[in-house]
Amino acid sequence: MLVDWRRGALPGEPGRLRPAVVVEDDELFPDDYPNVVVVPLTRDEGLAHRSFAVRIDPTPENGADSTSWALTHHVSSVSGRRVTSTPSAVTVEQLDAIRSRIALAVGAR
Repeated sequence: MLVDWRRGALPGEPGRLRPAVVVEDDELFPDDYPNVVVVPLTRDEGLAHRSFAVRIDPTPENGADSTSWALTHHVSSVSGRRVTSTPSAVTVEQLDAIRSRIALAVGAR
């Protein structure tokens, strides 16, 4: 998926069209819920806080052409109108790792 964070971003926040991973449990929200809970991806390892980022290596399934990092400390709810679906996907194991790091980042662990 791609998320358009270009409108209204402040320094240090995602601020352009970038890939993201949907991390919400789709059974928690009704189909017509207007927002989506996501984690942005970056190729810039310097932005990847070592305690919270999850490395995503390229595979045929995820469609990535280079290593990227899921920035779990930037978990966010965004309007579905900012989201463009893609056929790319992370593995179940990667999603579990991302959710675990989110819990760590928000003090739930």
